[in-house]
Amino acid sequence: MASMFELFGRTEKRFESAVLKRIHRANGLFFIVLAAIISYFCLDYIVNSGADLSPRGTFHSVFSLTVVILLVLKIVFLRFYRQFYGKVQTIGLIIALATFGMVGTSGGYFLLVTKLGTEARGTKDSAGRILTGAKESVLGIRTDAASIGRGKELYDSKCYSCHDPDSTETIVGPGHKGILKNPHLPVSKKAATSQNIALQIRSPYGAMPAFAYLSDEEVADLVAYMNTL
Repeated sequence: MASMFELFGRTEKRFESAVLKRIHRANGLFFIVLAAIISYFCLDYIVNSGADLSPRGTFHSVFSLTVVILLVLKIVFLRFYRQFYGKVQTIGLIIALATFGMVGTSGGYFLLVTKLGTEARGTKDSAGRILTGAKESVLGIRTDAASIGRGKELYDSKCYSCHDPDSTETIVGPGHKGILKNPHLPVSKKAATSQNIALQIRSPYGAMPAFAYLSDEEVADLVAYMNTL
């Protein structure tokens, strides 16, 4: 943006146009390479986890697609359709603004809620304590068939693509067989309790996607089913 403003926004140039163009081109190439690398990891994560996009993730994806489409359009105008050259400046500005939106809905949000990465994520109560769900009370394990059945349905739709319920082998994440019968959880190494499983679901340790949108009832049903593994 700075090189574009200097090149096109000033009547009296402070720098040579040729130098600004080279800087702008180099920045553009760096932007494309960095975006491609980040996009690869994001897409790989989505494919392997099979997780549903949260509303924030959906906004991030829309911004990302907008940036890609406009970037391709800008390059096409510059290379092949020179009559549209006057539109390139506007497209470049929109790309920059969409990029700010894209970064703000992912990295910016994370840095904000974790105080620049110094705190764990999670819902907080009025005293500022991080909770696993809407309450801080100990989560009991349900044993009724209805809750276990609902939990199995949730597990099949949210967890099965990454975790094997019938073994401890790792697919994307560790297998869950006997997870509540072991002394520790497989990744965080916290005590294998219903409360810590709820915390892992809502505000996960490691590379697992967060399922903060699940209700307390749904989390309790998931724990009920996992207790049977």
